[in-house]
Amino acid sequence: MDHVDRMYRVLVRNIRDKHPALWEAPFTVGDLHQQILPYRHFRTDLEIGTNQEYELTLMELVSGARGYLEVDERLRDQLGQELKTKSPDGSRVREFADAQVSLNAKARQDADKANSSPDSEVPRRDAARCRYCAGALPGGRTLHYCPHCGQNLQVINCSACGAEVEAGWKFCVACGKAVA
Repeated sequence: MDHVDRMYRVLVRNIRDKHPALWEAPFTVGDLHQQILPYRHFRTDLEIGTNQEYELTLMELVSGARGYLEVDERLRDQLGQELKTKSPDGSRVREFADAQVSLNAKARQDADKANSSPDSEVPRRDAARCRYCAGALPGGRTLHYCPHCGQNLQVINCSACGAEVEAGWKFCVACGKAVA
């Protein structure tokens, strides 16, 4: 399994577990990059070492690689051309933040079949997991920090700009948007 396969599988698991409304609905590349599958929260699951490598993998996924996502021609053509260059610039994926993509129907069916088998490569995570290191979190108590990596679990991210927002804040200090 390479980075694109792994990114797709983590995306499917995350949409299934945390964003079920997106299972059959389109979402923007910007939402995918910043909210649904941000590098800072999924780097361990993705097994990707750098943000540049993450952006190149994301670019390949949203260009329609392997048919995992339904994408428009503009994404397929422009990002596909960029990926063919000698030194592709992964940050170009940000230029398409407003472009919409969705999970491919066939790929969704394959993911459902894979998830129903006992040895699935995309295990359903019933236990709470740390969003930074994916370590299992103990239940039955209020947690402020991850016992595995020490990250503050009380911090959330702004849905508009991705900045860290402390629990209890009503507005993002970076962009001023109301926090859900």
